[in-house]
Formats: sequence, C-alpha cells, structure tokens
Amino acid sequence: PFKFFGRTHNQTFVNNNGHLTFTEPLSDYIPLLNSGRDIVAPLWTHLDNRRGGTISYREDTSSAVLELVTAAIDQYFPNITFTATSAFVTTWDSVPYHSGGGVATFQMVFVSNVHRSFILINYGDIAETEQMWLAGYNTLDSVHSFTVPVTSAPELSSSSNINVNGRRSFHVDGSPNLPTDFLASGDGEIVNPPAEDGSSDVIFLQQPFKYFGHTYNQIFVNNNGYLTFTEPLSAYTPFLDPSRDIIAPLWTRLDNRHGGSISYREDTSTAVLAQVTAAVKQCFPNIPFAATSAFVTTWDSVPYYNGGGVVTFQVVLAYNVHRSFILIYYGDVAETEQPWQVSEILLCVHSTNDQN
Repeated sequence: PFKFFGRTHNQTFVNNNGHLTFTEPLSDYIPLLNSGRDIVAPLWTHLDNRRGGTISYREDTSSAVLELVTAAIDQYFPNITFTATSAFVTTWDSVPYHSGGGVATFQMVFVSNVHRSFILINYGDIAETEQMWLAGYNTLDSVHSFTVPVTSAPELSSSSNINVNGRRSFHVDGSPNLPTDFLASGDGEIVNPPAEDGSSDVIFLQQPFKYFGHTYNQIFVNNNGYLTFTEPLSAYTPFLDPSRDIIAPLWTRLDNRHGGSISYREDTSTAVLAQVTAAVKQCFPNIPFAATSAFVTTWDSVPYYNGGGVVTFQVVLAYNVHRSFILIYYGDVAETEQPWQVSEILLCVHSTNDQN
C-alpha cells in the first residue's frame, strides 16, 4: 500500500498523458490538478505513444533498487528515519507530444514502507511545447496541492526542489516525521487492520520473552496502545489489572480507522540488534547484555477516538535467553481529554525478574 496524504491506496493506474491516479484510470490530456481526485502528474500534457517512445512501469522490491531509493530519501530528508520496502517505478521514455513535434523523457518513483511515502521525479530531455502542460500533485479534497513553479517544460530538466537539477522529491504520506531515535520499519512489518478497539491475531515469537518471572512465546498488539500476552484485549478505558501481564506505552482510546498505522515485527537483523543493544547498555551500563531478538511495535500518527489530535509512539521488547528489557519512545503526543495511562514512565525497563 502507498499512503498519500492520509489515504492509503492499494492500486494505481499509469495514464499515458503523464499522470498517475489511484481509484480509476484517466484519459484527460488537458491538465487540471483540482479535479476532485488524488493524482500525481510529473508532466501532464497530450502525449501520443502510438508515434514512438515507451511508457513502462514495475513495482520493485530488489535489494539494489531499495538501497538506491533509500539512500536518495536519506539524502533529501535527513531528519526522517526511513528504509524503503517498495519502489513503484514509471518511465515515459522519448514519448512524442501529440502535436508540434518534440518528445519528453521523465520518470516517477513511488518510494514507500509501512509508515512513510515519498515521490521521486527524474526529468530527462523535455522538449519545448505549445501544448498545455502542468506538473505537480493534488489530493481528493485539494487540501494538499502543489504545482511545480517553472514557466516552460524544458525548465523541468534544469530545476529542482532538492538541489539536484532535473530531480524533485516530495514527502507525501501526510504524517509528521518519525523521531530519529525510533526504529525504522523493516522486513516482515505487519500492519493491524483498521478496527475500533481491535487487536492483532496471536503473534508467535521466534524467541520467548521473559516478563518478571513469566515466559511467553506469544503476544498480542492491541490497537488502544498496549501489548498483552495471553489473549487480545479490546478495552479502551485504561486499568492496569494486577491479574494480567500488560505493557501499555499509552493506553487510551485510539481509532486507526481514521488514519495512522499500527505495525509490528520481530526483528533479528544485525543492524537492529546492535541498535537496541546499545540503547539498553546506555540505560543499564552495569548489566552485560546483547540482544538476540527485538519485537518492535509502532503507533504512527494514530488519531484519538474523539477530540482530535494524533499520537506517535513505539515500544521495543529487547531480549535474549537470559535478559529482557522494554524500550519506549515517544514522538508527538497530542493533548486529550480522554482517560489515559502509561504502565511505565521510564524510557528503559528491565523486565527480567532477577538480580542485575
């Protein structure tokens, strides 16, 4: 899925006249961004691939391409933690204008992961034209709209918003930036479906997690801001019941039907294990520890059920055979009049029930 300013799209259409739409194909060749639809137009004009050139596309998840686009996004948006998991690449290669002669070559890439979406646009040779043309994007409600500010089509190849001539890039998921200390999404990230007071299915852990004397081989990610171990829980009124093991980074009534995402993964990659090991050692320098597993859950820009505002936070279970820790990271957390509670006020919690 590709997030576009708060809406999530699972499909797209590559339209010959230089634009992409999400809900239906579009044959229009007279450019009008304010058309009541989500649309991205690297060069919207009357093109005619019957007379030459090619228009091609693919969704690419190869390591080489993902590393390339991740590096580009990291360069252009250094304050956003991001690792691409998908790249949808569309290329208009030497496609002629419908009238007046000349051809246009350009490429657009949708770069995304579970939480973040970006657009990269590359411009090659763009001939002058007397046809109407336009470059930019627009949303269904026109709340988010942008038109590339150049006066002639060839200027697209020599201008930029990121100091790289012939290239433009935009952050388009509509969410605030994840704080830099958050763990970025990674391989195997699973998103909870939109559901009021919902929960994940049972998640079987590759490695058991020790929690104050109890050992668990499974876990549940509950939408309203907490983790349980023995069963899912739909409660939205916070109550830390002593009869239940629970971890609540922010227990309140949340509603992912109206935006944001709740995602999780168990991560054993070398990079993530090194990151969480370093974080634990910073908090507990006297405890010998090297993580062998990290269970990462992120609530990214999830709205409160009522009263407006969104919350962003992340909880990481960092553990090995002998030791278990909880890391909690808070991003933007809006004020709310709803009841709420956190189970720990510390960034780091040593949750193994033994001596250091």
